[in-house]
Amino acid sequence: MAFSGKSNVLNSACQSAELILHWSGCLLRVRQHDRSTSGHERSGSVTLEFIIAFPIVFIAGLAIVEFFFLILIIEGGATALHEGTRRAAELYPSSYPLDTLGDDNDIADKVVAAINEHLNVYNIEVVDPVNGFVTDDPKKQNATVVIERNGMMVTRPAGGSMNQSGAVIGCSRTGPPPDIDEVVVTLCFEFVDSANPSGIDGPVPDWLASFGFSLAGSKFEMTSRASLE
Repeated sequence: MAFSGKSNVLNSACQSAELILHWSGCLLRVRQHDRSTSGHERSGSVTLEFIIAFPIVFIAGLAIVEFFFLILIIEGGATALHEGTRRAAELYPSSYPLDTLGDDNDIADKVVAAINEHLNVYNIEVVDPVNGFVTDDPKKQNATVVIERNGMMVTRPAGGSMNQSGAVIGCSRTGPPPDIDEVVVTLCFEFVDSANPSGIDGPVPDWLASFGFSLAGSKFEMTSRASLE
């Protein structure tokens, strides 16, 4: 009888152990299933975040590159203008002409040559075939230079430059006219190639135009003045 009692106790213990193991197994499978479901949900969440964020990152990247070019061109134009103004303010003999027809190295020729030297780096040039500046690269933006010295005003090229669409690039001085002992030089050019706005040949590619922000028609227009030496 004692042996039989022990046997019943052992059987009950074994059955309890099997029940615990069974429930433990179920609990383990449930937890594994929960982890698997959570992993799928997390993967779907990451994909959704990427779809939402990618256009924003892409547009921001284009904006950074475009505005980098814009700042670079503005800095380059300012440097070219200051060099041209410095050349216009140099001391010349009283009989030295400001502007005469042809490639005769007058003051206006010297100013345009100094400006072109800097602008060519940025795909910009002053084209003036009448006065010897005959290179007209279709991949470069045209610029206009206005020189005021000793009561006279000269525009190079005469009448102003034209953009790739054939429209004249207007250029006017900002600020008061120069005093008798001053020289004023104004430089103007458009930032975007009007014939190929999104191309890389122009000074600044108009990549953001598709997103409602365009630089088409915008131009660099800056005036510099200096005292005559």
